[in-house]
Formats: sequence, C-alpha cells, structure tokens
Amino acid sequence: MTTDNSDPRADIVAQSPAMIELLRLVARLAQTRSSVLIEGESGAGKDLIAHLLHYDGSRKTGPFIKVHCPSIPEDLLESELFGHEPGAFTDARQTKLGKIEMADGGTLYFDQVQDLSPALQAKLLRVVEERRFERLGGTRTIEVDVRFVSSCNVDLRAAVASGHFREDLYHRLRVVPLAVAPLRERREDIQPLAELFFRRELERNATPARALAPETMTVLRDYHWPGNVRELRSVVERASLVTTVEQVPVSALPAHVVECPQNLWMGRERLPSLREVEEAYVRHVLDRVGHSQTRAAAVLGISRKALWEKRRRYGMPWKRKGRTPKEGGD
Repeated sequence: MTTDNSDPRADIVAQSPAMIELLRLVARLAQTRSSVLIEGESGAGKDLIAHLLHYDGSRKTGPFIKVHCPSIPEDLLESELFGHEPGAFTDARQTKLGKIEMADGGTLYFDQVQDLSPALQAKLLRVVEERRFERLGGTRTIEVDVRFVSSCNVDLRAAVASGHFREDLYHRLRVVPLAVAPLRERREDIQPLAELFFRRELERNATPARALAPETMTVLRDYHWPGNVRELRSVVERASLVTTVEQVPVSALPAHVVECPQNLWMGRERLPSLREVEEAYVRHVLDRVGHSQTRAAAVLGISRKALWEKRRRYGMPWKRKGRTPKEGGD
C-alpha cells in the first residue's frame, strides 16, 4: 500500500495520438467519481494514469491509496482492506483502519485487481455499490466517500467468462474503461521518454555521458519493447551507468535490444526483401542458440525439416562440430 499525492504530470510524455487522446479522456474523468478500470500490458504506465485521475480531480487533496493485490497474502488482504476490531482474530489486539477507510475523501487504487479472491470480490462489491462496510469483528457500519480505480494486465472479460472474476463486480469497477496502449504502438513517445529517463539518471548519478548518440536513439526507436515503458527506463539507466564517453553508444545497450530483427537493417538506404528478412532472422536465431537445429526450430516455430530446407536454400554453413546433420536432424 502506498499513499502518494505528488504531481504525476512530470512523468507524463504524450506525443503519440494514442497517448494524447488518453490524457484528454483522463482530464474529463478526473472530475467525476465514476469507477475506472485501466487496462494494458505490464509496464505500459497504468499506475501513472491512476495517479493522474486522482491528482487532476477534486480529490487531489485527499489520500491516494494503492493496493497491489498480488503482494498481500490472501489471508491478510481482507483485514488490510476492511480493517479490524480488537478480538476479531488471535493477533487483533487493537482497532486497525483498513485501506478503504484510509482512502475516505480520496482514491483507492487496486493494482492487478484480477488477483482478488472470489470471496473478497463478493465483499468488495457491496463497498463499491454502497460505499459502506464493517470492520472485521465489528458491528458498526462505516460510510466512506471513495473513488475506486482499478487496473489489470490480463483480459478481465476472459476471467469473468471462466468464472474467476465476478461479472457484477467487473461491471461496477469498469463503469469507464481506459486502455493504455503498449509502447510499440505509440513509437512517437519512445524518444522523449528515453531523453526524460536519461536526464533523470544524470541528476541522480555522476556519469561522463551527456547525451544519447543518434544511432543509439535509432536502435531504441526500432526496438519492439515487450516490457514497455518500464523496460525502456531500465535500458536507458543501465546504458547511462556503463558509458565512459560523452555520448551513450549502441554498444552500451543490451544485446537483445541491438540484435532484434528490426535493428538488423539499421543504416540501410533501402528496405530489405522478404527473402532477405527471413534469411537474416534465421541466421540471427541460429547464432543465438549455438546453431542447434532443434532449439532454432522451436524458436522459429517450424519443424526441423523446414529449418533444414531454409538452411539449404540460403546456403547456411553447419557450424556445429561433428558431421553435417541429415535432413531434419540436429
């Protein structure tokens, strides 16, 4: 659980159409009390959007309480949310306020709400609908003025369909859905985000680096960022720390970023043919797995026979020690 009322706008970067439109919607929703479900991949920036919903609205002077659902053991989560009275259970010696009560007048943010247990989902439904509850072991009904914001990095509709998440709670939490696009779908934000993270690293640590080299920025823009903004921040911070010259070179980036298929063509004046792309990618995969026919076929998602045909077609040498493998062999 965290309580944070700092201004999140210093962390906002919005040059892509998707992000600009999202922030416009957030500005409108910030003035309401409607429950919001923020959907998106891990590391895409859902926490930042949740914080912005709180800070830009009338509740910004109230508490912002974050509950990271997976990090609290299931047997403790009910007490953490609702609080308890003395004697409610063996170690309950005094009254404890729960997160719901602590968020009165502000925002309660459920991060990764899909991890709530079915039993807790049923109890939470009443709070979301009525804004009232009782502490564990208590009889007095407590009313709160809380705005509920939730996030998930899975398809919550699929969890409803499979019976793992209550449909009624899903609809109460998802009064207004917000979708945070992955970084690969808003590439206009990659360079300004990288520059932001680099400036902050300069402020925190003394480093010879004063800028990201142009070719380094090209590699960053071309990478697909499966870990989204969180991965970009980590890559930029690491590259800044290991650099001993004034401009962060491509060599300071992790190999998996530099060697991804998109970057194999960096600096070429023409676009490659489909045959060239396939050949380069097959060679790249073979190099990464030590030219193991079995492992390369698994990575490529094809049979060993199909891989053998591609190697023969492109004239790829057999670099492993020993005999040349037979068709489809390793």
